[in-house]
Amino acid sequence: MTQDLASMASIATELKYTPVDTIPAIASGVRNAFNSHKTKPIEFRLMQLRKLYWGIKDNEAAIVQACKKDLGKGEFETYLAEIDWCTNDIVFVTQNLEKWAKDEKAPDIPLANKLLSPRIRKDPLGAVLIIGTYNFPINLSMTPLVGAIAAGCTAVLKPSESAPTVAKVLQHIIETSVDASCYTVVQGAIPETSALLEEKWDKIFYTGSAHVAKIIAKKAAETLTPMTLELGGRNPAIVTKNANVRLAAKRLLWGKIMNAGYIVNAVPRA
Repeated sequence: MTQDLASMASIATELKYTPVDTIPAIASGVRNAFNSHKTKPIEFRLMQLRKLYWGIKDNEAAIVQACKKDLGKGEFETYLAEIDWCTNDIVFVTQNLEKWAKDEKAPDIPLANKLLSPRIRKDPLGAVLIIGTYNFPINLSMTPLVGAIAAGCTAVLKPSESAPTVAKVLQHIIETSVDASCYTVVQGAIPETSALLEEKWDKIFYTGSAHVAKIIAKKAAETLTPMTLELGGRNPAIVTKNANVRLAAKRLLWGKIMNAGYIVNAVPRA
């Protein structure tokens, strides 16, 4: 409760952007942490995930307050689509991580190679850059971070500057819960994001518009950096003549008003 009150007090202050000239050192720090193999043991990953879980739980009130301030999002929606989504994701990952990380037998091996007993080994990829979005500022920032931690990677999170209060809460949670040498936050807008893209990453995760995604993809292509791009777009719905019109209307309306329509299953108006 004390930590929650402290974080609620901290979000009243103005969001401070990370100095651009410090970003190369931040990126180098998480790369060095990965190269030290600190994040490779399963036990370390599970510990970080559990700490992140309690970091979110301990700051629930601050998250609700921040989402209300930045987005006008109600408490029920914040718990449904932000807090509970992330905590349930962490629980699911921690319950299955050891099984997922085990070596697997390679399928369909030619007879000439069977004596070698080849295995599929799941090794961590490296340092990850996560660029969050504003419409689900906790969910679409934390869930990629959960994946990065579970995979044994280090990560830098750049929250959306369009949800500044939430960005401060995210920074507070990460700085007070997980290993600071492996996982950190960079705050900022276009200059800071551009500086991050100048660094070499082993994976980039971006959620947002197709326009910005093209800029990120072009920059990532220079170093053949793999990406995951979760982009907005159209979501048409077809109601057939045999459909239950009342039920269809109810479901379409849910998708339209959920998160004030800022969600991929919000059907566009005709």
